[in-house]
Amino acid sequence: MKYLSAQNKKLPFKPERRAVRFETVLPVEIGNLHGLARNISATGIYFETEAAPALGSHVYFAVELTVRGEKLKLVCDGKVLRVDYKDGVQGVAAKLDGSFFSNPADLIELGSGWAQHSH
Repeated sequence: MKYLSAQNKKLPFKPERRAVRFETVLPVEIGNLHGLARNISATGIYFETEAAPALGSHVYFAVELTVRGEKLKLVCDGKVLRVDYKDGVQGVAAKLDGSFFSNPADLIELGSGWAQHSH
């Protein structure tokens, strides 16, 4: 899988964010697909994958984290706000509507990964 490279692009203005974003590289599961989270905050996430949900659709996914030496899954649902396409990789920016922590050994039904329609 190809991944977007970091670029130093400066925006003409700096948009205000509601929450601090943290740059990261964390595994993401979206149904049967896998990707990498590139940044995350309390209210949103940006991840890269080979196939992306439609703009405006509802998405379900899990992010694998290690907290104090323990592996956890952050199970999330949200709305797709932006989809970027570059070098065979699709970047997805999503606003988080909800999330909870789960033990990675727990079986979590994420469905097909995302809904086929917009909400």
